[in-house]
Amino acid sequence: MVKRVLAAAMTLLLFVSPALGEVTVESSEGEMYFPQEKNWTYHFLYAYPHIVGEDYTSALINDTYEMALDEMTQLVLPMFANAKDMRYDGQNEVRHGFSVQCNNGRVLSILQTREQTRGAEGDLYALEPLTFDVGGMYAGETLTLRGVTLIQAGVDSGKLEEVTAEDYPALAHIIDGSSVQMGEALLPVLYQEFQKLQESGRIAPQWTYDDYEDEFSPTRDFYTNDEGSILFFFPPMLLSAPSFDVPVFSFTPEELDAIAAVEEM
Repeated sequence: MVKRVLAAAMTLLLFVSPALGEVTVESSEGEMYFPQEKNWTYHFLYAYPHIVGEDYTSALINDTYEMALDEMTQLVLPMFANAKDMRYDGQNEVRHGFSVQCNNGRVLSILQTREQTRGAEGDLYALEPLTFDVGGMYAGETLTLRGVTLIQAGVDSGKLEEVTAEDYPALAHIIDGSSVQMGEALLPVLYQEFQKLQESGRIAPQWTYDDYEDEFSPTRDFYTNDEGSILFFFPPMLLSAPSFDVPVFSFTPEELDAIAAVEEM
């Protein structure tokens, strides 16, 4: 039996008086034990975002995180608790948290943190970003790298497929391209930073370019901020000492367009 010690409905208000257009984000928190509170092998502490409101946008975003919580509590952790090779030191903790990186009435960008203790094998850290449209025709849905970049540059989310380079000359290469092409253009640029961090010792020296490409994806490992910049981060596991203090690289939409232009040459 799984026992929830802190009710999932317990919330902490993060934005008491949101500015015009912002959504109100609360923290839905709880604590559970697996396979049961007595003689547990996994202790789960979590905080997931919960959007206040009865509208369709709020429901879609909340569904995303409720499904993630259900997957952890109904599938992943029960399986871990009953698998001998996943017990490690016999009492392991899993912690999920989050932070709001952007809430500007156009997009809501959430960065979720995941930490798992694994006994002598060391802790496991992961970051999972999601950016949602909250002010346009895709409200409540997650956005691609191209979509986030264009919306933050001022393009209406309902016109992402209709906008032309003539409308926004400074974004011409992003408009005429795709998220995949943006990612391909960024990989060599950010690999130079990756190599510098290896030289300084912050990133483990054993990682090759293939490892870099396998573990880091510009089309996945990004979020945005209230200033409209797009931020990319290297996953925690690539660090010499894994933690949530990861290297972050910030670009304006115009800078990303310039990188895409170089790739096309």
